[in-house]
Amino acid sequence: MVNDVISISTVRIAIFVLALAFLAFFIWLMRRTRLGLEVRAVTQNPAMAASMGINPDRINMLTFGIGSGIAGIAGVAIGLFAKVTSELGSDYIVQSFMTVVVGGVGSIWGTLAGATMIGGLQKVIEFLNPSNTLAAQTYMILFIILFIQFRPRGIIALRGRAAGD
Repeated sequence: MVNDVISISTVRIAIFVLALAFLAFFIWLMRRTRLGLEVRAVTQNPAMAASMGINPDRINMLTFGIGSGIAGIAGVAIGLFAKVTSELGSDYIVQSFMTVVVGGVGSIWGTLAGATMIGGLQKVIEFLNPSNTLAAQTYMILFIILFIQFRPRGIIALRGRAAGD
């Protein structure tokens, strides 16, 4: 508990610290290792990466494995405070998709900015209308539609992934 108004459980703080640790690990992995260099090369241009001796299928497999592992750890973390059912992930899938669209596909910093923007805006909408969380989700979807109209590639878009780059 922070004070009389704000109450945050220690489990949520631990999950936040775990998320920061994985973010730091992932940034280190992508910026400081050969695997990160190969992942970035395959992401930008698979054919050119293959011509440089990188196996794109191997990199895709490793990337999928790392992502699946992080998703599994996130699932365990969510299970610490949420009821674990077969539909557990369905509560988070729409926000996850909106975060990636707003942040920009393929950008770690864009995803972080998109998550901050989506989460902050959703909490402001819920604060203004606390009795109706469905309205908050509806307003968020409308915001996403408007956002895509003005920034279709997201807040931070990777260069080299569109025809005009």
